[in-house]
Amino acid sequence: MRPHSISEYLGKFSTELGARIVNSYPPLHAANDPFSPRLEILLRRPFPGQALCVMGIVKRWQQARAAAVFAEMGTGKTLIALAALHVHAERKPFNALAIVPPQLVEKWCREAILTIPRVRVFIIDGLRFVGDSSAPNGVNEVKLHKGRIVREGLHTSLIDLRLRQSFPTALGRWNVTKRINLPF
Repeated sequence: MRPHSISEYLGKFSTELGARIVNSYPPLHAANDPFSPRLEILLRRPFPGQALCVMGIVKRWQQARAAAVFAEMGTGKTLIALAALHVHAERKPFNALAIVPPQLVEKWCREAILTIPRVRVFIIDGLRFVGDSSAPNGVNEVKLHKGRIVREGLHTSLIDLRLRQSFPTALGRWNVTKRINLPF
């Protein structure tokens, strides 16, 4: 008897489909494989299923330069991504860029601050509306203040960051440009 709906089809063939998926795409991190102790350092710890996903992403990054997480809303994709960055860094300083829809930018900032110890979070503002002085512009460090994200700390521009690339510190760049631009 042929199934008449997707629900019937999945009910009838789910075991076989699951086996084929696992055969074609074996898990990078099995449920009984050990988890990284770096997960214990996080301020918010992932649930076991999320931790399994984190470890799979970390192992994927060891093989390739990209990974993707597809899941339903509310499953903790942001936490999974942040935890994967933290574990993958292996206690080394790292930079990461999250391209996030505008309505989720502050949520991502808040999640990063509440999840990764001693993280510094920056928002790149004003790339479209450079002339609009009422909107924030440039690269702004953000902090969590009374549950809200506020632009506080380092404020610079993309131009300054590009100019700084050959100098280890802003002071080093300042000292060189000061000598070049002096009229005497």
